[in-house]
Amino acid sequence: MTSSTPADDAELVRRARAGDTGAFGVIVRTHQAAALRLATIICGDPTEAYDIVQEAFVSAHQAMQTIRDDESLRPWLMRIVANHAKNSRRSRWRRDARAEHHARLRVDDAIGADSAALDAVDAEALLHAVERLPDKDRSVIACRFFAGMSEAETANALGVASGTVKSRTSRALARLRAGMPREEALP
Repeated sequence: MTSSTPADDAELVRRARAGDTGAFGVIVRTHQAAALRLATIICGDPTEAYDIVQEAFVSAHQAMQTIRDDESLRPWLMRIVANHAKNSRRSRWRRDARAEHHARLRVDDAIGADSAALDAVDAEALLHAVERLPDKDRSVIACRFFAGMSEAETANALGVASGTVKSRTSRALARLRAGMPREEALP
């Protein structure tokens, strides 16, 4: 991940607004890893996250004129990624719900989707636990810990107050600890 300063970002935004595609390419390369982590956690599907991030960057490029001069690039960009990921998750949930409903109509003996238990602490267990969180908690965990955003950046990206980020983070971590089996519990 390439780091950038607000001054660098402001210059890149100015150049991208002027039509410099190279400047927008630098923006993409600088923020794509965090965007991918954020999209993966929010949508819950690593494969789908690549498409989400690509669509989000296209949207960001098209909306480049809307970023305010006093607005930080990273939270603005991550808000776009988060919104795309939330929309994708909702769409997938609706599709899955319809498919499940139709399957129940056709099949008398439905088998539960969550029949396998996890054996040890690993990233998959954590991702499953994060997926079970309510959307607001999942979003704050994704921003803070998977995208590496500060509290202020998270607040900006999610459009909430900094205190709300603190309380959601605390609540989400408590839910994660409570929701994971004892041997998989978070420290």
